[in-house]
Amino acid sequence: MRASDPSIHFNACHFCKLIQVYDCAVEENAMRHAVTCWYGHSSGHSREDLGENLYYSTELRMNKLAAAEDATKLWFDELAKFGVGQENVLTNSLTGVLHYTQMVWQDTYRLGCFVEWCNSMTYVVCQYGPRGNWNGDPIYEVGNSCTTDDDCNCTNCKCSKEEALCIIQ
Repeated sequence: MRASDPSIHFNACHFCKLIQVYDCAVEENAMRHAVTCWYGHSSGHSREDLGENLYYSTELRMNKLAAAEDATKLWFDELAKFGVGQENVLTNSLTGVLHYTQMVWQDTYRLGCFVEWCNSMTYVVCQYGPRGNWNGDPIYEVGNSCTTDDDCNCTNCKCSKEEALCIIQ
C-alpha cells in the first residue's frame, strides 16, 4: 500500500489520534535529548514508552518551523517511497518506513518535538506515545473515508470533508 494507491483507506477515528494531543511533557523529554546534539536515538530508559524520530539538516540555524516541517515531510514520504503492503502490518521487511509508521501508529496519541541549533546541524527530535512500531501488529485500522458525520463510527466525531477523516471533537 502506497500513499498514491487509490485503494488506501484510513480509519479516521484512529488515524486522527496522531494529532489529538500535543504533549508538553513529551516535548520536554525530546528537548533533553536534542540539546545533547548527539545524532542517535536516546536511551530507552530516558523515554520509557515513547517512540522517537530524528532528523538533521546541515543548514545551520535553520528556521525551526521549517526544520520541523522538513522532518515531518521526509518521514511521511517514506510511505510513497517504500509502501507498507496491503496487509498494513509491521514486519521486519518494512525497515524503510519506520519513521512514517511511528507517526501514524494507531494507538499513538501524544506528540512532542524539539528543534535545537547545534554547532554542525539543526536537529529535530520528535517523540510519540505510546510508542508504536510493534512487529506483527497492524499500523492502523483500515476503514473507509468519510463524506458525512454519519460515516464516522466513533464517539464525538465529525467528518472533515477536506481530509475525508473523522475528527474527534
